[in-house]
Amino acid sequence: MSWFLAYKGTKMPLHQWHIFNLKRRILNLGTDEITFQTSLDNNVFESNETVEIYKDDTRWFQGKITRVPYEYSSEKQQRTYYVSGPYWYLEHLVFQQPWQYQHNDQALTVNRGLCILGQSESGETINAQQCLEELVRYAQTCGAPITLGEIKGLEFSFPCETVKDNTCAEILRKILRWAPDTVVWFNYNTPTPTLHISRTQHLPSCTLPLNRLSRYNLTPRHDLQISAVELKYEHTHSDESGSWKTITTDTYPQGAKNAFNTLVVTIELEGSKTHSQEQWVKVQPLQLDNVDWWKAHFPSFASIPNDNIRITNIHRTTDLPNELVEGAIAPWMNCKAAYETITADIHYTQENNNIHQKMAVRLCTTNATSKTYNQLTYLRTGVTPPKDLAKILYESARCLRHEGLIQFKPTTLLQNFLGQTFNISGTSPECEHLNLPVQEATIVLDTYMVTLKLGAPKQLGPNDWVQLLQSNRLRQVTDDLNQRFSLKSFGQTKTYFPHLTPLLNSTSNTLVYNRLTVGNSLDKTISLDPNVLPDKTQLTLKPFDVVENGRLQKIWLLSS
Repeated sequence: MSWFLAYKGTKMPLHQWHIFNLKRRILNLGTDEITFQTSLDNNVFESNETVEIYKDDTRWFQGKITRVPYEYSSEKQQRTYYVSGPYWYLEHLVFQQPWQYQHNDQALTVNRGLCILGQSESGETINAQQCLEELVRYAQTCGAPITLGEIKGLEFSFPCETVKDNTCAEILRKILRWAPDTVVWFNYNTPTPTLHISRTQHLPSCTLPLNRLSRYNLTPRHDLQISAVELKYEHTHSDESGSWKTITTDTYPQGAKNAFNTLVVTIELEGSKTHSQEQWVKVQPLQLDNVDWWKAHFPSFASIPNDNIRITNIHRTTDLPNELVEGAIAPWMNCKAAYETITADIHYTQENNNIHQKMAVRLCTTNATSKTYNQLTYLRTGVTPPKDLAKILYESARCLRHEGLIQFKPTTLLQNFLGQTFNISGTSPECEHLNLPVQEATIVLDTYMVTLKLGAPKQLGPNDWVQLLQSNRLRQVTDDLNQRFSLKSFGQTKTYFPHLTPLLNSTSNTLVYNRLTVGNSLDKTISLDPNVLPDKTQLTLKPFDVVENGRLQKIWLLSS
């Protein structure tokens, strides 16, 4: 069994490439790396080219050459090659999401570095696993040589968060801070390196006897032991009257209050936002057969007794029952309203004269009633806190109680040391069955020595108590989950203005006559009847000067 290196289509044993001191370093949430040296004059490998390491026909590593420092000294002159694994692509790719823009009156979709984590491309809320799947899909579309493998234990939801110009690796760490016991590793024995993500509880366990270890140390991290997790979700609500706050608390274990070593995380979420509109309306019924109603609209008849007045020939164009007196009618009120001219004949006796006149009154008629109408013009309900997130965070932090290092020579170097937990038998009872996840694996190929770092992932912040608290302090609130997809997501507080208001001068053109008859009796009358005039004829009063009995006088004549 031999080790091989493949480069630019050529696969040869390591010694034929004249390389030495080959090491592999595998990291959780970091870029895997191999390093090897060659003599200074052995300038075979070029930067940005792909290198693969094989154990016989099984691929052990794949990456690209990212650094080639030269070393000169009196003792040696050599090149060191650093080959970075596929996580390098996640660290050098800014994650972007599609946003809707307006362009020439059409919607234009553009990828943008401002991202809302926890939201799918269709605008739906998604869980942590779905976010990670979206992240890897984006990296794949950009050319990252990564295949997505299994994701275990990350089906929980977390509060949506807005980030700006973050790399895919930063996004990955942000999501996994809600479950800091998560391990991320690559399997290189596939056509394309396969990325696996799993929480510790789903990893297989391996037990090593103490006598197989050449080096072993273990540090209890009681300083990282948390007694409870308390998530405080704060909502800021607003309407036209102002704003106010509400709080929802998620605590695990339930009932824990004000305890030392409680991980308190304050999370601001979008609250409800509403906008409503009110309109006061006052009406009075139309009483067209009532003399007093007509007198109210024609004050000139106020001195005539009701018994001397008779109303006939009432004519109108609608059947709406009320007259608008105060307020206004808007479309959103679901009321009928119209400007209407109502005509009638009035017959009355005054100074022994029988008088007949035509009356017309213009009103805003409606079927509305006297009350305050209101409607909700805009409603955004806000974000509901995720379920059982405090429990998930608490259970994830339990693996942070110990960290250590072991060194040994395995029976094979082909196993994935990341992606499993380790127990050491033959030690003190409190140190057995700890199931510590591997955070880093360093393998020196020349000596077959493996060094594993166990315990908490420093990339997720649990290095000390303050870092545990700081992991979510810089979280940015997402104000509007629809802003990626709605071109007008901030214009919802529309006000509908009324279009029908009371007519205050409804009888300014008080009387409309078909014919005016004036007389002391029926046999002595003066009749002005415009119906006898030809079409399109207008009569006007014109003054003329005349001399009568030696005096200058002025008369007015009806002229056409």
